[in-house]
Amino acid sequence: MLRLITLLIIAGALQFAWKHYSNNNTEYSTNQMSQLASAVKPGEVTMYSTTECVYCREAKSWLNQNGFTFTECNMTIDQRCQQEFNAYGAVGTPFLIVRGHQMKDGFDSNEFLQALSS
Repeated sequence: MLRLITLLIIAGALQFAWKHYSNNNTEYSTNQMSQLASAVKPGEVTMYSTTECVYCREAKSWLNQNGFTFTECNMTIDQRCQQEFNAYGAVGTPFLIVRGHQMKDGFDSNEFLQALSS
């Protein structure tokens, strides 16, 4: 019985993670995504990450797959990144700054695209 409950909890967590991190972005066509990606200039998107963060790898993968330019600031490697992260009052990774907009609850592709469209 304990195994069943554990499996159900794990399945629920996986389903939540899948829905949260694999947004379909149906409101943006491939052409619109390409236009947004090509309009992003160096320095407009910064992602604070850690080497061991699975969600950071997923966010980087999504950004790269869709052609978005971004600067990664890895706190595991660079102490300056940790200091900047703390100065923002951030609590979790990935933490993105998109044209001044702080994405505090991790990476959400819809929020990311809306921040770029604003």
